[in-house]
Amino acid sequence: MRPVILVLLACLLSACSKDAPVAEPKTPAHSDKQSYQELKVDLRAPHRFVPEIRAEDLAHHIQRLASDEFEGRDPGTLGERMTLAYLEAELSRIGFLPAVPDGNPCPSYPCAGASYTQRVPMVSTRADSATTLNFQIGEQSQSLAMGKEMVIGTQSGNALTDISDSELVFLGYGVQAPEQQWDDFAGIDVKGKTIVVLVNDPGFLRQDPELFKGKAMTYYGRWTYKFEEAARQGARAALIIHDTGPAGYGWEVVANSWSGVQHDLPPSEDSSPKLEAQGWISLDAARALFDAAGLDLEAQRLAADARGFKAVALNAKMSVKFRSEIKNSYSNNVVAILPGSTRPNESIFYSGHWDHLGNKSDQAEGDQIYNGAIDNADGLAAALEVAHAFAAMEPRPERSIVIMLPTLEESGLLGSRYYAEHPVLPLATTVAMINMDALPIIGRTRDFAISGYGQNDLQDILADVLATQNRVLKDEPTPERGFYFRSDHFNFARKGVPALHARAGQDHISKGVEFGKAQSDAYTNERYHKPGDEFDPDWDYAGLVEDVHVYFEIGRRLATSSEWPEWKEGSEFKAARDASKAERE
Repeated sequence: MRPVILVLLACLLSACSKDAPVAEPKTPAHSDKQSYQELKVDLRAPHRFVPEIRAEDLAHHIQRLASDEFEGRDPGTLGERMTLAYLEAELSRIGFLPAVPDGNPCPSYPCAGASYTQRVPMVSTRADSATTLNFQIGEQSQSLAMGKEMVIGTQSGNALTDISDSELVFLGYGVQAPEQQWDDFAGIDVKGKTIVVLVNDPGFLRQDPELFKGKAMTYYGRWTYKFEEAARQGARAALIIHDTGPAGYGWEVVANSWSGVQHDLPPSEDSSPKLEAQGWISLDAARALFDAAGLDLEAQRLAADARGFKAVALNAKMSVKFRSEIKNSYSNNVVAILPGSTRPNESIFYSGHWDHLGNKSDQAEGDQIYNGAIDNADGLAAALEVAHAFAAMEPRPERSIVIMLPTLEESGLLGSRYYAEHPVLPLATTVAMINMDALPIIGRTRDFAISGYGQNDLQDILADVLATQNRVLKDEPTPERGFYFRSDHFNFARKGVPALHARAGQDHISKGVEFGKAQSDAYTNERYHKPGDEFDPDWDYAGLVEDVHVYFEIGRRLATSSEWPEWKEGSEFKAARDASKAERE
């Protein structure tokens, strides 16, 4: 039985509010602006939620989850316990049931002994912040400082990392892709060496549409892939050269994301090879390294972006020695279900990660709480509002609605990866996954931007729903940033579940595209993965209300029909879905 103190904490966090009378969700009212100030929402007072998707409720959830009290929602901390208590209390109040069985699978819900949380084992590693990375290039030596010119860590599980005089090799993008007839590892043995690679994937710098997907990033462009492939090839360490353009974010984001405690799945859940050390170096540090080696970095980058590139030995050696604090513990996914009335074994998933970067006040002065208001308190708020709208439906949806709020997204999508390997509900009968991550709050827009344009049938349903709001669907404005591979829907897609990642575009209904782009750029440059990602009382919620209605309506159409969305021809995820069809037929 849950301790009394946790029940009281959950009640306090959710303001112990009672539902208003059940009502069908209404079409959002179209106003020029719905700001916190104009709504006169007193977020310190007990709040009365209603099933209608509305700005007041969204504001309340975001402000609470992004408050300093929640300490940046870092897994394994008080911030996690506060967050889980809030989410469990809200889902219970709304009427969603615990979905995680205690032992054997649940034949039906409600399920005796079920929990709202799925335990995710994790290893937490904190590398010494005073670590330096040293290059020896002939008679020249270079020393890079942690956070300023490089970041480095280990997934090996070893408390001491000691690499001395490891040969450095520039390996282009560090990609081995047989289907693209591309192999940066051809003709060279990297065992025991340190590879230096570029961010993104071949074709980006030249904007060559004939290479990979041209401007659009593939999974080969993600940092997670580069470290995985380096380890598979036997490298001892790997360093990615950061560049804001192809990365999609500045150096400060890298430094903030890789400082302090880093989380990973334990070897029992991920037996793949691990590097002794992995990290990033700044563009300026890379230029200095290449200059000392007698090479022009820009020329080498362009060479690496064309077929025929061969790895280049830098005639240099890397040494690094640091200690890491290592702790084995666990975090939690949150999983709740509203059982379907006639086909409960078929489920529609809504996802939004609850974790962020925590409190780094032990590393620097000033405000060091990474509140994560946009990333991703607003996605959590949207998920709770969608859940409330479904719980109010009469009659109840025919298919089950599942709210799955993963942990460890910021650590490489680990919570959703764990769920995909240990699903509570069969993935073969998971109809679709709708992911809500870092939703823009800039007011109403004429457009909606989708990551992974042309991947699956959910795009067609989305376009149809948008038409009811006189809005249009567009490809994401920055496909080179690889958003389809950077959030939790990706782990469902890899297993074949049609997954949607889409959010408001940049064409503001009264201020135009330039205003929307400026708002997007300001968030990326000034607040993304920084302490400045805080609740703003001047936000305009009118657009977010419309957007949450879009997410709800997609799920409603699927939950009240027999439709099974599929992957489009040519999608890399189609084969996995096709293979699972026999399980549901």
